[in-house]
Amino acid sequence: MQRKKMRDGRTNCPNCGAPIERYKCKCEYCGTWYFDFAGFDMSEDVPYYVRFRSPYGIITTLARPELRAIETSYDTMYAESSLGIELIPFVISKQCDLEVIFHAQENPEDRTLYKLEVDKDNAEI
Repeated sequence: MQRKKMRDGRTNCPNCGAPIERYKCKCEYCGTWYFDFAGFDMSEDVPYYVRFRSPYGIITTLARPELRAIETSYDTMYAESSLGIELIPFVISKQCDLEVIFHAQENPEDRTLYKLEVDKDNAEI
């Protein structure tokens, strides 16, 4: 399902079509998780601040995104005739793997590579 951009910055859930907040990662109606990478221009060598949760806490870093690979694979089976001749192929499963990496770089303002906010209650250190 294609997402439709709303006037107030919201888009629609790719699963159920409900309006979703742009900066949230989960549809509040159907519970579908999503990541919207439309703000990252993978064709330019421009760094972005990236913030994510890790087992150690929340990490913030200045990084350049890179789309390494898009691989699509299909598993197919064939319908056979009564003589055992393969007639019609049909797809039984399909998968698409996206490999996106973020190259962290030194922040020119404070010369740090990343910042770690430790969540003392949930950290697995």
